[in-house]
Amino acid sequence: MPKKKNDALFEMKKQIKDNALKPLYLLFGEETFLRDLYCGRITAKIPDAGFEEFNHIKLEGNDVPLSEYDDAIESFPMMTDKKLILIKDSGIFKAPKEDVKAFWLEKFSRLADDTVIVFSESAVDKRSATYKAAAKAGMAVEFEYMSEADTVTWVVKQCLDAKVKIDKSNAYYLISLCDPGLNNVNNELQKLLTYCDNEILKSDIDRVVSKSLQVIVFELSDAIMAGNVKKALTVLTDLKTVKENAFTLLYLLYSTFDKMLHAKLMGRAGAQEIAAAIGVSPFIARKYIDGAKGFSEDALVKMATRVPEIDLSIKEGRVSDWTALEQYVTECIHFGQEKEDTKLF
Repeated sequence: MPKKKNDALFEMKKQIKDNALKPLYLLFGEETFLRDLYCGRITAKIPDAGFEEFNHIKLEGNDVPLSEYDDAIESFPMMTDKKLILIKDSGIFKAPKEDVKAFWLEKFSRLADDTVIVFSESAVDKRSATYKAAAKAGMAVEFEYMSEADTVTWVVKQCLDAKVKIDKSNAYYLISLCDPGLNNVNNELQKLLTYCDNEILKSDIDRVVSKSLQVIVFELSDAIMAGNVKKALTVLTDLKTVKENAFTLLYLLYSTFDKMLHAKLMGRAGAQEIAAAIGVSPFIARKYIDGAKGFSEDALVKMATRVPEIDLSIKEGRVSDWTALEQYVTECIHFGQEKEDTKLF
């Protein structure tokens, strides 16, 4: 029976705790906070003996020469039993060139006992020969964005460790304002922990936390759905004041309505299936699913198909970018007044 993702993480935790490290770890996935956390925990298990340059070798990027990798792997530890090689975003587990693939397949076939190699990769192709060879030679552990419930639990625990109280409803409210990923949540949480004394309240979150641009775009789409012209234009004015890019906002709105349309067209499919189809986490997918319920299919089609036309108008100089964006939002409010056909959902 194939191992579950959580099984691999549990195994790795035990190996770190027991100081029984494998010669190779491939940590990958979108959750960079946890990848960095476990890179740090593995690194802490391999002392550098005061010779960090020789015993904690760090290589990053997809343009590192093979000769540099070779020197790092073939060198001996200095005044210690093991050395660590930490390789970040090498790209070798997607579609490597033949010479790169051959190099790594050979290295993975004969890993030394005195070296621990840790790869930290944003994306891999599990079908690639390099991925399969690395997973066989050591261990591959995937870090996806945590579920909404697990992220809430994580926030509550961080606050507990800091001796600051937060209830689950406020923890949920906090994560709802952040882009996906613990890095984003943690950045805002640290601001709150600095600001608050004994407890984090909703009013503190409203006062301290910076809403993600996507959250603001969801608020804008809510105003469009409600037909609230004043609210929609106020949001746009605020964004213009802080010098957000009009093109960025235009295409974020396009992406939002496009994903809502996909969610609507998938009918009664679950959040997991819709999330996979539109390329977001199930937590975020539910926002698109809920938003889609407020618009007719025809309205969403019109909202999405208008953007290329507006883009062309701006590029041809027929209208300024911010004027075009404001007019587009006004048009969307008009489209949004078409009532939802409940039979579609």
